Amino acid sequence: IVETRTNNRIQPLHFGVNYHKTPLQFKLVFGTDRALDRYELEDISLWLTGHQDYKWLTIDQPDLEMVQFKCLITELTPIMHGWLPVAFEALVVCDCPYAYGAEFSFSYTIKGTTEILFRNESSVREYIKPHLTFSSASGNTKLSIINHNDNDREFCLDGLPVGNTRVDIDNSNGIIREGVSGYNLYKGFNLNFFRLVHGDNNLSVSGDGILTITGRFLHNVAA
Repeated sequence: IVETRTNNRIQPLHFGVNYHKTPLQFKLVFGTDRALDRYELEDISLWLTGHQDYKWLTIDQPDLEMVQFKCLITELTPIMHGWLPVAFEALVVCDCPYAYGAEFSFSYTIKGTTEILFRNESSVREYIKPHLTFSSASGNTKLSIINHNDNDREFCLDGLPVGNTRVDIDNSNGIIREGVSGYNLYKGFNLNFFRLVHGDNNLSVSGDGILTITGRFLHNVAA
């Protein structure tokens, strides 16, 4: 919690709470009903460790079958039984404090102004910033998305090329690409990247084309 307390007031000046400073970590134990030889130990260690980027982990457990973890195995310790290795204890370090749901993809035909109800089914109050793809119809020059559940925040791209255009918007990393001619779209961008609040998102989308929203919901899984 970021606060400043002054002498002339009882309540603090509150600057917000950072819930995503520490990534999710947990220990995972797995093994077999027989002893493992040294070659199997080497293969398992090679499979799980030494990666340079985060990998997807799915745990075959009834209450975790709907989520995945994007993580690295940073420690791998053999567990012995009768001086023989039969299992491992792994330290799993995720890329964020949450697990991810399965990837979603929803496409909408936009003509003039189209009203869309998009439900963010995450179990966290953080914003999620999905990937947008807009296939603009010939003659269309604008894409506008107003989220009425986010204080009428508007994402707007103006001055699109008049021909058939495909626009890819990576809202999480702040990247906008025009996939046909490489046109610079930042000149007509209002600098508000698209985001979704928890629960209902009533969207007013203006333009002419096909809008696709893809991403993953976030889930607060206690490990």
